[in-house]
Amino acid sequence: MKKLLVLMMALILVVSLAACGQQVATDIDYATSVEGAKIVAEAGSAGEELANTDAFFANAEFTPVDSMAKALMEVASGTADIAIVDYVTSIGSIGEGTDFADLSVVEGKGFGEEEYGIAFRKGSDITPAVNAAIKELAEEGKLAEIAAKYKLDELIILDGAAFDDAVEEGDLAAIKEKGELVIGITLFAPMNYYDENEELIGFETEFATAVCEKLGVAPKFTEINWDTKEIELNAKSIDCIWNGMTITEERAENMSISVPYMANKQVMVSK
Repeated sequence: MKKLLVLMMALILVVSLAACGQQVATDIDYATSVEGAKIVAEAGSAGEELANTDAFFANAEFTPVDSMAKALMEVASGTADIAIVDYVTSIGSIGEGTDFADLSVVEGKGFGEEEYGIAFRKGSDITPAVNAAIKELAEEGKLAEIAAKYKLDELIILDGAAFDDAVEEGDLAAIKEKGELVIGITLFAPMNYYDENEELIGFETEFATAVCEKLGVAPKFTEINWDTKEIELNAKSIDCIWNGMTITEERAENMSISVPYMANKQVMVSK
């Protein structure tokens, strides 16, 4: 009798809401429209650019946040409807067995393909040295081995073309003299993140370490604000930006970019 009463009350509530013109929540097809949805993406990222320039997001409410991890947290907590993140971030970071088990990629809506590169100061002679190290790692199978560890092997680019930049600045000798390469990163899995033992791990972490071994220097990972990464690079507080950075024409004009080494795209993540 009590169960019947509860069911009747629930039915009355649904009917009342319908009568007031309100809808009972159902699955929302964000692949079709995000009108009125609250969107978040990391400040300074390709996701932010997409949210601000793609007509698909014109009628959504966009707010930048300080990291992709924060974007996922906003969706998980219900303070945002959609996070625009790198596809590589979604691999191993959301879904069953992760901290964001109730999040998933919105299927049926794709965005432009892009490629990752490592950024150095314009004209830096460290770029061709890093390109040579990447080529060696690819030929040895080491690059694919590291990528497979983080389920990224299908995204690796093994035949990327180098940018034809004039080499002017003598960074390589200075880096070898101090014995370390200062690498600007942000924290997001599976690229750079801390494990349960508070040790920095991830694809980029291992990839950069392997390249540094080829160069004969030690990697020094430094967390930076992604929105001001170019300022830190030009101020020489870091030697490079090595953190899933999308190659764009503007960046290629203002920085020295390595060969592309990984394919990526932007995806929407929601509950």
